[in-house]
Amino acid sequence: MKRSVLPADSGNTWRRQHGAFLLYDARKWGLLLFIPVLRAILTHPETLAETVSALLTFLRDLGLAGLLGSWLFLRWQRAGYRMSGGLCTRRGLLFRRTLFVSMEDAASVESECSLLLWLLHARRLHINTAGLRRRSDVTLYLPAAEARYFTASGRSENDARFAARPVPVAVMAASSSNAALGLLTLAPALRQAGRILGRELPAEMLTLADRLLSLGLPPLLDSLANILIIGWCFAFVRSFFRYAGFRARRRGECLHLTSGLLTRRDVLVDCRRITALELRQTLFMRLFRLYTATITAAGYGRERESRPVVVPAARARPLCAALDTLMGDYPLCSGGVRPGRRALGRYLLPPLGLTAGALVPFLMGRLWAMAGLVWLAGGLWWLVIRWMGFRRAAFGVGEEAVILRYSRGLALYEVHIPIEVADCLIVTRSPWQRRSGTCTVELRCYGEKRRRHRVRALPYDAVLHLSGRLCSQ
Repeated sequence: MKRSVLPADSGNTWRRQHGAFLLYDARKWGLLLFIPVLRAILTHPETLAETVSALLTFLRDLGLAGLLGSWLFLRWQRAGYRMSGGLCTRRGLLFRRTLFVSMEDAASVESECSLLLWLLHARRLHINTAGLRRRSDVTLYLPAAEARYFTASGRSENDARFAARPVPVAVMAASSSNAALGLLTLAPALRQAGRILGRELPAEMLTLADRLLSLGLPPLLDSLANILIIGWCFAFVRSFFRYAGFRARRRGECLHLTSGLLTRRDVLVDCRRITALELRQTLFMRLFRLYTATITAAGYGRERESRPVVVPAARARPLCAALDTLMGDYPLCSGGVRPGRRALGRYLLPPLGLTAGALVPFLMGRLWAMAGLVWLAGGLWWLVIRWMGFRRAAFGVGEEAVILRYSRGLALYEVHIPIEVADCLIVTRSPWQRRSGTCTVELRCYGEKRRRHRVRALPYDAVLHLSGRLCSQ
């Protein structure tokens, strides 16, 4: 990955990382520092001997904390980096680990600036190559000025740019934060609001609204429902703050992504490493005709909170315009074989079975009736998704790319994969699929998450023909 500005080679001079390294490294051992606090809480000295014993214990624990602090300080002292034909890092005391990364081979560079790092004028960098690892190849804590060397991709008035709008991002955040659960548990909140406004409403209207909104909830479950609402709101705020202010810019072979309010993230992705383009749509987002576009790229998305989003939320036309702007050279495919009408039962039987199971708690009555209602709503939600998944399911092979459309969980997916990276196609047939002449297609591509894309109940003969075309190319 080429950048316009890089730090000058420092030869054999090692540079020390920012002091924020101490704070983030201490999280591994921080629980040991609570031993004196727990001991003081659990110990109740009543005599002089017990007081002396508690004091000696406190001094011993304080010495342990001092040793731990010294260990962390020495780790920071010996953790350094230098630029000598590439990035060379070292860390460790007893077991020294030195790593060399050629910046030309870096697949992605991610700069993270949380509130704590902003106060310390520091940045946390994750530099990844295309190797198969669970975590980043290199993690550095650098001053903000030095971190800009690694994330600077240059600026030009002719750069292709995209900026996400706040309203679609808010809808996406509400959908990805278990909107079904939020809607199901919204009744107690409205019920409380009706009680607060009861002074202004007639008594008959308030009683009727209370009956409609209670949904049969016993008073014991009001607190649980309110906790679920708070949890949903927390997840919504967390997701919205992550993608608010999202901007993407394309310059040459580099894709520059920035997002976040409280924690600002700058990500550079090598477009040549992208192996899949995925369009995701939940039922809630489908009501607003919104899509989320993500990518699968070798060397990006290893960290737990890293989600390779290129368009958080947009309608069809703005989405196509954004993808043409950011990834105009990425190959796409349209059309393909679809399941026959006889395969409808293959899609609908699992959610119908789950929905029918909701009758059991309904028959038990009382407290179980509410559980049956939630069960029934979840089954119907899944049933609608599977119905849409059946209508959209497809598998096709074009001249440059492969397309798969399927449903997984409570979301719909459309995936475009270049032919040169579609390296593993699996066609499976169960005994009942052999009788119906159908099969299940699974395609795997190289990436960090090792995602599997699977389409069910497709015509076997047509799939066999398309797989031959895929192998010939």
